[in-house]
Amino acid sequence: MRVIIVDDEPIAIDILKIMLSEYENIDIVGTYTKPLEAIKEVKNTKPDLIFLDIEMGEMNGLEAANYFIKELDKVEIVFSTAYMEYAVEAFEINALDYLLKPIQKKRLTKTLERINRNINQKNKAKEQFIEVQGFKEFIVKDSQGNNISWRTKKTKEIFAHLWLNQRESVSKSRIMEDVFPGKDTEKATTMLHTTIYQLRKVLRNLGYVDSITFKNNAYQLNVPIVSDVDELYKIYYDKEYKEEDVKRTLELYRGSLLGNEGYYWALELEELYNKMVISILNTYVEEQLYRGLSPPILKMCLDTIYEIDRYNENTIRLYINYYGMQNDIIGLVNFFKKYKNKIWKEIRSKPSKKTLDLYESYTKKQSL
Repeated sequence: MRVIIVDDEPIAIDILKIMLSEYENIDIVGTYTKPLEAIKEVKNTKPDLIFLDIEMGEMNGLEAANYFIKELDKVEIVFSTAYMEYAVEAFEINALDYLLKPIQKKRLTKTLERINRNINQKNKAKEQFIEVQGFKEFIVKDSQGNNISWRTKKTKEIFAHLWLNQRESVSKSRIMEDVFPGKDTEKATTMLHTTIYQLRKVLRNLGYVDSITFKNNAYQLNVPIVSDVDELYKIYYDKEYKEEDVKRTLELYRGSLLGNEGYYWALELEELYNKMVISILNTYVEEQLYRGLSPPILKMCLDTIYEIDRYNENTIRLYINYYGMQNDIIGLVNFFKKYKNKIWKEIRSKPSKKTLDLYESYTKKQSL
């Protein structure tokens, strides 16, 4: 906690400094015998808490407090004075406490405990964020869990575009090509400016003032966001796919990126995240099968991989090994029969020799 002390008596400052030194979380960033100097430097010192005397020569402490509050709206004020008669006025300006000199340690401790509680509450209030569900459906909620209302479909689309590219700025021309395809440059520019204005307004109403930055002819989203997509991204790049990571991946991936929104520019990103999911689950399944293990979650992994890419024979071979290692030949035969019928009906294709050989290695072994 950053603290400054303002008192026209140097000895009073020294005593309070000694008392405060016994508390671990206190960082005294300034002491002043002249309130005007404290006011001048307060934007640099940025205190969380100000201990302020009232009877000072050049300026009354009550008057000084008003200046501090104007400069730092989150600052806490504690008056430390020998005069009881100012207490009412002190609390009228929302002072947190009023300590009579000589300050007692027990009383000071209670005051600091109150301040810590207040600061923690304010920090929690700062922890505002937007929550985005990107898989299966595109849903955006504020920090209270309410769905965000969009002025137009294009406002929502540009938010999606900036969010999915949040790690970098996106050029103005790229957004126009992606979100307003087929429009001439002048019309697309007007539509982009209008939509960005509407998006900024939506985010400003949620408390985000500088929500979108524009620099070097490119836009970048500048709001705190938590999302299933970002969490999946982190799991993928951690490269250590433990069972809890796999379970979380299955929870996060509910379906394709952005669901049925129909943003053609997102198709490449959809494929990228599908590959991430497959990579995480494939790595885990292959490792478990190699070790001769088949935990219950394995079938869920295979089903999810198959749902994403139904024609990948590597996935089919994983299924074959899964059933075969459990000696579930009936399950294997039923699965393989459905798979053969499906690929013949849909794409007029047959399983490769490698896949057939693996399948027969289990079924023939059983017949012997």
